[in-house]
Amino acid sequence: MNEDFDEAEWRERVREFRAEKDDFFGSHDQSPIPPEDREGFDGLDYFDPDPEFRVTAKYSAVTDTESVELETTQGPPAEYTRAAVLGFDLDGDHYTLTAFHVEGEDTLFVPFTDATNDDATYDRGRYLDVDPADADDGDPIALDFNLAYNPFCAYSDNFACAVPPSDNHVPVAVEAGERNYA
Repeated sequence: MNEDFDEAEWRERVREFRAEKDDFFGSHDQSPIPPEDREGFDGLDYFDPDPEFRVTAKYSAVTDTESVELETTQGPPAEYTRAAVLGFDLDGDHYTLTAFHVEGEDTLFVPFTDATNDDATYDRGRYLDVDPADADDGDPIALDFNLAYNPFCAYSDNFACAVPPSDNHVPVAVEAGERNYA
């Protein structure tokens, strides 16, 4: 991503992130894993960390921060505020994803689909939380697909989750982050 990138440190951060998530899913009362399945839970399935899926995105602030409704897996649509468009290169092609502001959150919500859905990853798409770090229009920010995760509805029908909008589709296989839950 840049010359200051320390791959060993990055790999350790990804490992720690995954370990904390697995611990939460296996033991916390608010885990989406059904209580009867938590005792035998030994962690989620992830793609191996791959620095090729940690890209630099150009942050383009949205001038019209309109609210949009995203379809949900069940129930009424959910309302989100468009915050930015993130432009990035992956496998030699350029793509964009819309990032949304969620009230009360510092990170931006980026729901997306890619060519792994229905096969290696959850069929309705995955999510990223992106730290804009006070980014201004045109600034570079990190977009790390190794931190892509499944929505809670991938683990239990008790949750209604936002479905990524059709324009948040990356037409290549993003083999990074969480895989399907078995």
